[in-house]
Amino acid sequence: MKVQTIIGNRVIKTGIAVFFTALICNWFDFPPTFAVITAIVTIEPTVTDSIKKGLVRFPASAIGAAYAVIFLSLFGNSPFTYMLAAVLTIFTCFRLNLHAGLLVATLTAIAMIEIVEDSYFLSFLIRLATTTIGLSVSTLVNMFVFPPNYHHSIHKQTESIREKLSNHMKRCYYELIFTKMPLDMGMNKKVGAVYKELENAVLLSLYQKNDLKYHHILEKRESELTRLRRQIHYLRTIQYHVTNIAEQPSKEFEWSTQKQKYVFENVCYFANVLSGKITFEEEGWKKKRAQLHKIFQDTLRSAQLDSPEKLPIELVAIYELISIVEIIEDYFTME
Repeated sequence: MKVQTIIGNRVIKTGIAVFFTALICNWFDFPPTFAVITAIVTIEPTVTDSIKKGLVRFPASAIGAAYAVIFLSLFGNSPFTYMLAAVLTIFTCFRLNLHAGLLVATLTAIAMIEIVEDSYFLSFLIRLATTTIGLSVSTLVNMFVFPPNYHHSIHKQTESIREKLSNHMKRCYYELIFTKMPLDMGMNKKVGAVYKELENAVLLSLYQKNDLKYHHILEKRESELTRLRRQIHYLRTIQYHVTNIAEQPSKEFEWSTQKQKYVFENVCYFANVLSGKITFEEEGWKKKRAQLHKIFQDTLRSAQLDSPEKLPIELVAIYELISIVEIIEDYFTME
């Protein structure tokens, strides 16, 4: 088993960044503490985030160091110095919208009070230098050591989501067509949980998209990423329609037993294609889709539209199924 699989790429990158940051500081005879702290917090999920947050953390750390030096020169190493340095660092960073660097800046301000003994201005410059070292090393490590590549993770998530949506789709339609009471009281919650997985996949795809410009190798896979992002979009739409089915009230269908079984067999076919249990085959798919549209037309003609506000449950069930089928078809036929 690979080391990065056991420990994690981010942990390994943090260790490498800390080692080289401390090594460089020792070469220049700088105190490595602040640089190491900066390096640790600058390892982000993407290179883009490392650079963006690094540009915020540098001025924030400078503000914290400046306050520490100023109040130390005025009040010495006293509780009053700690209070003013911390409070004003937080206040200033907040007012300047340096939120990403607030914690590092405050830690810098507090820690500097303890170690500065002479030459306040020189200590301030050294602090800026160590901050620069920490930011630079961590960003370079994030860029070249195990560069963020989420294609595999996104692909695995989409496969998992397809399987879950397929199962939920079959269960929701089974309950809607055949039963008056839900067999699984937590089905709505399970369907909703897929939304969180989809949002995580969207986040990973955004991470990958933002980092394309920093990695020429990843640029070659831009078309693959575009395809994955479209797949996620289709799955999100399918999840929306499955949620609609899960939230329908349990009512007795007016269909015959034979028609109920026939519709559910179609549901299972489309759901199994979605999960990959049945291979998408265009000719057979079109035949099943045509049968489904015929059922919709028959249901529409025989529907009793007693209430202008609510459609019959049979019509809703077929409409949602047709919507899902069209999206599944787009999923497998997109170029």
